[in-house]
Amino acid sequence: MTWQGMRGRIEHRYPLQKLNTWRIGGLAETVCWPESEEELREIWFKCQEQGIPFRLFGRGSNVLFPDEGLSGVTVISTGLAQSVWDSEWVTVGAGYSLARLSQEAADRGLTGLEFARGIPGTVGGAVVMNAGAHGGSIQDILEEVKILAPEGEVQRLAKEDIQFGYRECSLRDQAIVLEGVFHLKPGDPDVIQATMSENLARRKAAQPLELPNAGSVFRNPPGGSAGRLIEEAGWKGKRLGGAQVSSKHANFIVNQGNATARDVLALIREIKKDVHHQFGVELKTEVRYISPS
Repeated sequence: MTWQGMRGRIEHRYPLQKLNTWRIGGLAETVCWPESEEELREIWFKCQEQGIPFRLFGRGSNVLFPDEGLSGVTVISTGLAQSVWDSEWVTVGAGYSLARLSQEAADRGLTGLEFARGIPGTVGGAVVMNAGAHGGSIQDILEEVKILAPEGEVQRLAKEDIQFGYRECSLRDQAIVLEGVFHLKPGDPDVIQATMSENLARRKAAQPLELPNAGSVFRNPPGGSAGRLIEEAGWKGKRLGGAQVSSKHANFIVNQGNATARDVLALIREIKKDVHHQFGVELKTEVRYISPS
């Protein structure tokens, strides 16, 4: 593939460890950081024409990259970080930091994004996984998305055109999110900031933020807590290779410095099997493993 005319950064044989919060993964054949939607579309079209694998990520806060690395083109969306505020509405690029957007909303006295202040991902990823915390989620404030459809057309979808579930939506694996439009409401700036500060403090107290991790590994089962089940099954603090179930929060797997994807996958497999054996509960992963093939 030729890269003439591309303004965004391009790297070859780039360590995937640098592209995710778990700090795990082999080498990516090619990594691109497009600086506009047009560049992203151009890369996508070239990959489609030439049969080259195309994968899009943001800050890599909810993924596990393979030890074998990734072939084809890995695209990082963080260059798509435009934002336009219009009273209670904001239009934001897919690569925009969700935590930054939350703080900017608070600075403007707008409520609705307090739940997102500590979430480390991007707007695009947050939409696709219906990110949430502290009783709030993206679907509560999303009004519209701009997508690159499977046929290569740019489309706009209203929230009503998207099906949302717990940590998922119908856009996953079906379209590329380019932009989100959110509607917030006026609120008391002091109350908004106090709520965010409280959420951040709770997050710091409960989660192993001092070690590389990818957030909650498993979805909470209906009416229950994955972390509580894992702890009651005796897995808190247990380790396989360089991957360890956090001694702070059992639904987190941390990288103790040399963890591989193989370590993490083995730990996930054993936890799922044991929790099902002891409690009859089938845990489902929230993090996404990216297959090398």
